Amino acid sequence: MKASVLFCFLSAVSLSLCGCLNPHISSMGASQMIVAHQPRLAVNGDSSSMTLSVDAYGGAKMQGRSIKDGFTGGATAALGYRPFGFSSPLYVEAAFGGKGGQASLDCTEGGKCNDGYNAWLETKEGKKKYSFWNLQERIALGADFDVGPVILGLGAGIQLFEGGGDFDDIRDYLGKSLADNDDEGYGIKLYSSARVGARLGSYGVVAFDADFMWLKTLNVGFMLNYYHPSGFHGGLFAAQKVGYGVNFGKTFSF
Repeated sequence: MKASVLFCFLSAVSLSLCGCLNPHISSMGASQMIVAHQPRLAVNGDSSSMTLSVDAYGGAKMQGRSIKDGFTGGATAALGYRPFGFSSPLYVEAAFGGKGGQASLDCTEGGKCNDGYNAWLETKEGKKKYSFWNLQERIALGADFDVGPVILGLGAGIQLFEGGGDFDDIRDYLGKSLADNDDEGYGIKLYSSARVGARLGSYGVVAFDADFMWLKTLNVGFMLNYYHPSGFHGGLFAAQKVGYGVNFGKTFSF
């Protein structure tokens, strides 16, 4: 028994030292949706319990597991509903979006990817940027609480994704022997978020959101947005597999 345990331990150590790990590569759709969550704010003087927010965004300097030097652009639409009226902290949010871009592959396993994958990265094909497109859908439940002028919020839900492009084609090729694919180009992720904001009186609201996507792998994203009473909003974001970028949109009240 002791000999077996010792053998397993030595095998694990030798694998970690020889550079034999298969990198994990997942769909570019397994990432945060750039959705500006509309706080309780009268839009154009209308305090309806239902809102529709639309956003366009662009990101660069994309990083992530087995990803580097990517860029992306896309758009999202989110329907928000407060079932107990405008003044209720509880909300339901359904969002849909699409994005596209390009990204290069990399070894982010502490430099210990298998030798075959590392050799492929040095080839012409390994240095290329590969295009991708993805559709994303999300349903979430949550609550926003006012503590004086401060807003504190939590949310959770699920996100679906599907897509394709040259990026998924090269994933399929590498997945035959050199890498492990975490999905087949579509799948589901668990989603949770936390936010803190401040009400600026008649000038609107500023809010900071932290989003977490998890199931097999963890993706993290952050957004800082300003919401004007006219319904226009915009901000900055930083998210794995999306990059660093800006978003701009409009909220409509029904």
